[in-house]
Amino acid sequence: MIFRIVSFVSVAAVLAAGLVFAPKVDLTVSFDSASGSYSVKPADMQLVCPGPLFRSGGDSGTNLSVIERWGSADLFYTANGTGELEQRSISETSVSTIELGGSRVFGSSSLGEAASLTNLNADQEASQGALVIAGSSTQLSAISSMRGLAAASCQQPSNDFTIVGGSTLAGRESLMVLTNPSPIDATADLRVFTDLGEVTVSGLSGISVPAESTTTISLASFAPTVPSLAVQVLSQGAKLAGWIQARAVSGTQARGVDWISPNPKASEQMVLPGLVIRGTKVINDALAAEENSDAGHALRIFAPEGANVTVQVVSSKADTFGAVFTGIIEPGTVSDFPIAELKDGDYSVFVSSDKPIYSALRVARGNPGGTPRLDFAWVSPAEELVSDRAVAIGPDGDSILVLANSGTSAATVLVQNLRSGAGVSVSIPALGTATVDLSGPASISKSAGVFATVAVLIEGQISDLDVRDPKNLGSEVKVRFR
Repeated sequence: MIFRIVSFVSVAAVLAAGLVFAPKVDLTVSFDSASGSYSVKPADMQLVCPGPLFRSGGDSGTNLSVIERWGSADLFYTANGTGELEQRSISETSVSTIELGGSRVFGSSSLGEAASLTNLNADQEASQGALVIAGSSTQLSAISSMRGLAAASCQQPSNDFTIVGGSTLAGRESLMVLTNPSPIDATADLRVFTDLGEVTVSGLSGISVPAESTTTISLASFAPTVPSLAVQVLSQGAKLAGWIQARAVSGTQARGVDWISPNPKASEQMVLPGLVIRGTKVINDALAAEENSDAGHALRIFAPEGANVTVQVVSSKADTFGAVFTGIIEPGTVSDFPIAELKDGDYSVFVSSDKPIYSALRVARGNPGGTPRLDFAWVSPAEELVSDRAVAIGPDGDSILVLANSGTSAATVLVQNLRSGAGVSVSIPALGTATVDLSGPASISKSAGVFATVAVLIEGQISDLDVRDPKNLGSEVKVRFR
């Protein structure tokens, strides 16, 4: 035992001496030298187009369990980038691809269901946005139960969006249309808001939207006889595209149909170009005879936190006065503000609020001697032109680009026909509006404080197209090895 203790002490002494008298060694581990920064490519840019309208009630119009597609919609698109442009029907019954990388491509097709436009195999550094892919869907419906023009820009899927518009009063129908373009099943939760606040009924959560399919729901089953609607959609499992299909009937006469697209994010400043008024006498006559007051123009505001708002309606003609009014919206409610006594012309609406809001503009179109005599469009707020944009439109009817300037000085925008290259420079006065007639797909240059919407007029009927710039963002990921 004594030997072992002595041996241990001797070894310990030697080790201590080594630590004291050994030369100093600097040991540094640098994680930076073993780390890497990797660029993550954005997800493929994809837009979803709504396809044909839905008819409820079947052939008789009385079978409430039947909601089915009716007719076909015309798809128009333009693309310019790298890789391929894939057009795919949601159920994958039709798939086609076009090589990109040369000159800009233009195309059109007839849709029997919703469809997606996807930029596949784009270069790592390839840009995204409306100049890469722009598309729109248009349908002119002429059946006895549903007459009118319905158009919508193809939209980028999302897992959180809000749509403002529609009604479930007598003679009014609002269908929630959710399309899942991905191969992954999704579920959706709806939050429905009315003039009385949020609707609290069962059935609004866990709504199934299977992969590569469209689910359609009548909002009257959750909120019957409601004059004003706003719906927030939250999805899990996959991102969805969504619209409200709004339809109006008065007695046996169809009174218009349209797609209502999602709002941009809530904001304290909203700009809604596209109050294009035609057929005022017919509209006023209908207002005098209609039991429902939604036959005319109206601004709808949804205020999640409540809001005090100031609204200015501005004409494109300096000698035409628009309107100015204020309003108070209670928290969590939806309010309509009628816009009356305006002459035929082109207007934009500017909304200022003390709290973030969502909004939409209902625009009526009078058509004397036509069928229907009344049509309508639901215009969503525009996005500021912080980047160059493109819009795809068809050759039929009249397409009017409405530009609104929220700034305190005049602004200039270059509008160029993407087919011919012909362009025009448009000056928009401070807190004013200007219009340009479009003869085909067009690009619109960026300009601070300027907003844009396209009004589409075909055969005495009206709809509109959003001018958005959908993008998926890439990122850089730093990796450290230990």
